[in-house]
Amino acid sequence: MQERLQKIRFTTPPTQNFSTGLPARSARRTASTDNKADSNRIIAPLFVHSLPWHRIEREQANHIAVALGEIGVLVSALRSEIANSDGYSAFHDAQSEPVNQPATETNQDVSSLPPLPLIVPYRPERYGLSIKDFASASVIDVRLTMHRDETGRFAYSAEQLARWDLSDSGHLISGGSWVPSSIFPPDVQGSGELKSKFSQLRALAPKASIFVTLDPFHLRDDLPGVLANKPDGLIIRLDTITSEGIELATFVQKTRQMLDKYHGEEISLWIKPGDISPDDAAKLIALGASGIAIDSWLNQAWETIATASMKSGSFSSRATYANNAGMLADAMQDSIDRVFGLLDSLEKLPEDRRLTSLDEKWCDELGLTSPSLP
Repeated sequence: MQERLQKIRFTTPPTQNFSTGLPARSARRTASTDNKADSNRIIAPLFVHSLPWHRIEREQANHIAVALGEIGVLVSALRSEIANSDGYSAFHDAQSEPVNQPATETNQDVSSLPPLPLIVPYRPERYGLSIKDFASASVIDVRLTMHRDETGRFAYSAEQLARWDLSDSGHLISGGSWVPSSIFPPDVQGSGELKSKFSQLRALAPKASIFVTLDPFHLRDDLPGVLANKPDGLIIRLDTITSEGIELATFVQKTRQMLDKYHGEEISLWIKPGDISPDDAAKLIALGASGIAIDSWLNQAWETIATASMKSGSFSSRATYANNAGMLADAMQDSIDRVFGLLDSLEKLPEDRRLTSLDEKWCDELGLTSPSLP
């Protein structure tokens, strides 16, 4: 993991004031999307936003989604991306109303699963989306971004479409080629018509929060129109623009200030920052984010586990799928615990005294209080 905000440091309470740490609590805290929670509590969902599910075998992908959900990570996945050939997904069906489906080897354990946190990606083209996805949604993520495939085109690859777009005959509807991507759903001509789209989605999933994913390049122009339609939150893809740590920190802080300026104080700000460390994640939350995408942690951990599993020659068995997913969750748990541990420690401090830096440029740019040094 890359530590990009190393020049920012967490402070401690001053010795003039008697202080004790918070009582010990379970490290496995369920992510929350409640905007009306006690303002003194830091609620910070960690989520995965855009995993390449089409590169992972379906049953293995489902085990991964379940394992992440069980440790409180919000997972973005359509049923069509991780369900088996019969359309069954333990991850999705753990959250839905009971279905009339005979018990089989693959679905007999769903009744033992608690509801798992799920993001439904609502792409402009709606490839792979079905009405069943809304039954289990915690968040509906309306993606007003143009997708790039591995070649850099604004397109979806044939491999990605194959995951969504398989007809009963086994022939790809797309013809086995890539197709161009869009930026707005076909029934939405611009941000002024988002309100009716949000109303439609809320009717389909009354308990779900409505978030909007945006690229950062035109944020100052896009934000007023999007906010006028009252989403519950935004997801900003800062991995597409920021490289230096100070750019990332400043962008998060200024975006939060922009939201407040446009009367969006109650709107959650989730960030997809790219490769960061657990300490970076906690610092970004202290700077104004309310959720952090941890795709990079999962991708790095999964690459190691998948490579080792393939070398052992036992990659394609049900027992191996479950074991691999368990190892993945265990590999990520220390990083997740580190984030929540740091956030717990910050609750003893005023918001403007939680972070500092020895670098005057960082202090000036972010409005941090310099440490009181000799």
